[in-house]
Amino acid sequence: MSNKTYNIRTAGEANIPVLGLGTWQSTGDDCVEVVSKALQMGYEHIDTAQAYDNEKQVGEGIKKSGVARDKFFLTTKIFPDDLKFQPEKLKEAAKRSLENLDTDYVDLLLLHWPDDRVPLSETIPALCELQKQGLTKHIGVSNFNIEQIIEAKKYADVPLVVNQVEFHPFIKQSTLQSFLNNHHILLEAYSPLARGDVFDNEIMKEIADKHGVNPAQISIAWILSDKDRVAIPKTSNPDHLQGNLDAAKITLSDEDIQKINTLASSNGRKIEHPDYSPEWDD
Repeated sequence: MSNKTYNIRTAGEANIPVLGLGTWQSTGDDCVEVVSKALQMGYEHIDTAQAYDNEKQVGEGIKKSGVARDKFFLTTKIFPDDLKFQPEKLKEAAKRSLENLDTDYVDLLLLHWPDDRVPLSETIPALCELQKQGLTKHIGVSNFNIEQIIEAKKYADVPLVVNQVEFHPFIKQSTLQSFLNNHHILLEAYSPLARGDVFDNEIMKEIADKHGVNPAQISIAWILSDKDRVAIPKTSNPDHLQGNLDAAKITLSDEDIQKINTLASSNGRKIEHPDYSPEWDD
């Protein structure tokens, strides 16, 4: 039975389902199976990246699901290096992703990381051109700070609709969130469960017990309580898929949200970022 949520966030002309399936560290047959089952269950948003080395498996999972391509939102990301981030190399990389995914287009194409080695004055116009060619419906960025988004917008003649960043209850992203809201860019949260740390936090457990769910579901519900956010929890376990879908239907009280808001700190990052990470805003 389908569990269609029909909840979307809108930025520019992009209508993005609020809950996606993240596929980082999902590989091989497990990746094929979880993508296929997710789509069959009613997920409407799949997120992958070249750096995950699983685009072919994601494509196989899509095919196995039997779900029509126009019934879900598909995102991939181009990883920075000094070859792919040259404009022509970036275009070639995007076409390879489409070939691996076995699709004519993606709904959203992101620059996976900023990279000072190649200027945004070159990469952003190339990304815009890919949208104009129909290889992607929308474009955006990932792991960009405010200064970098301001610069990227200078070179974009189509909307940047998403900044995908690490986001969960323990990380302070209020400055970035406010900026994105003002510029009609959605914050898309990866690592929304803080690599499992939500399960060990007393406040998260208390609120989860009150709602009769688990802390992971509370973390997702908290992220989605803001209309300008999207969550892409990763799982390679098909048994966890339903719990994530159910989380999108949880309504937290103002008191719940305020308690969770107290958990954030400026040093709350859980992901080890590469050396070329930007200077974060919070």
